[in-house]
Amino acid sequence: MFRLHIGSLCLVVAFCIHFGGSHSTSESVCVLSDAPQQCSAFCMAALQPLYNHCRNVRELFNILASNQTAPARRLESTLQSRPEIKPKDTVPPGFQKIGSRYFLIEENKRKSWTDAEETCREKGGHLASFRNIAEFHAVRSEVFLLSTYWLGGHRNSEDEFVTATGNKGSYIKWHLGQPNNFGGDQNCVALSLLRMLDTQCDHANHFICQLDTV
Repeated sequence: MFRLHIGSLCLVVAFCIHFGGSHSTSESVCVLSDAPQQCSAFCMAALQPLYNHCRNVRELFNILASNQTAPARRLESTLQSRPEIKPKDTVPPGFQKIGSRYFLIEENKRKSWTDAEETCREKGGHLASFRNIAEFHAVRSEVFLLSTYWLGGHRNSEDEFVTATGNKGSYIKWHLGQPNNFGGDQNCVALSLLRMLDTQCDHANHFICQLDTV
């Protein structure tokens, strides 16, 4: 329908160009005795149908424009009235919610502390550290008693234990007599027999990841 009206407009424009352009010098010339009066009356009479048609075309275009914008405005109004839908957080495979956060307890593979941390990072997290005693107990209840698991704690250059991300103040429950840094190279924290100890970072142990982004 819209294309049909465009075609009509093109015909009108062609008509205007044809009759409004310069005439060939071979055509007859009308000699005027009273140019203002004669030309004014003649031109108005000749062009009045064209003026009327152009006015009708303009009105038609206004109607078409209104019909085109109304649906767009209704759609925009509908979209604005709907609540914003936020993308859902996704939990990588293997993670489970324990307490208020997500943890992955790796029971099948054993790795060094550095390789275990790299694996956790690839999954979107870090080796686990605990915010409080309740979280520690919740995770501890999910592990195998006789296995040893890497945690995120490690000794920094200032001889302080920090998390895998370098933060201080995580909850630590040491075994009696720990940490002892036996041999001077026990710089990484592991969970063993339900409590923590410091041990060599190159030992191969199971590990626990925490998911920071969920």
